[in-house]
Amino acid sequence: MKPSRLFLLVVAGCCLLRPEPLFAQTPDVVSPFGSNKQFSADTVITTDKGQTVTQKIYSDSGKMRTEMSMNGMQVVSIVRPDQQKVYAVMVAQKMVMEMPYDAEKYKKLTVASSGPQGKYEVVGPDTVDGVACTKYKVTDDKDNKVFFFWVDATTKTPVKMMAEDNSVTILWKNYKAGPQDAALFMPPPDYKVMNMPGMPGGMPGGGGQ
Repeated sequence: MKPSRLFLLVVAGCCLLRPEPLFAQTPDVVSPFGSNKQFSADTVITTDKGQTVTQKIYSDSGKMRTEMSMNGMQVVSIVRPDQQKVYAVMVAQKMVMEMPYDAEKYKKLTVASSGPQGKYEVVGPDTVDGVACTKYKVTDDKDNKVFFFWVDATTKTPVKMMAEDNSVTILWKNYKAGPQDAALFMPPPDYKVMNMPGMPGGMPGGGGQ
């Protein structure tokens, strides 16, 4: 799998934790996701090619920070819609790339990478790693690709996603609701900031933490 595709899967893990429902709802099924706008979580994304990406996500009322491990590198991204800015933090170089936040580009990328945009249905109760879940089947409206989601039956937070063809699996761990440190969503004050033009898709990549 190409690195660009792997990065989209990382974004998918981030998007699936957004408080808004991701899928068109049928009248008899309510959204399985909770409404927390402030949280942190760990995700592990695995592909059928044996590639694995781990990331830490921080979210607070629209602001988002991801710290991910990809191809042996640590990638830190900060998205600030409230400031109309996106930051790529390169810790090794003590530099930050600042790019304009393009709402339309960001929207397109999240839609493209957040899995099926279709209908879902309840499969039934299930258990993942000892967590009591409700299992959902989601069918993509565009290509009829099928995904399965496991949502914590108590907290209504994602636990696992798996494509029916086993092409990708995402696990969510250590989900903690609550306000996040404001410093997480700002570039380090001692880093050199460089203004850069918007990158394709409106999402940055950066160096390790």
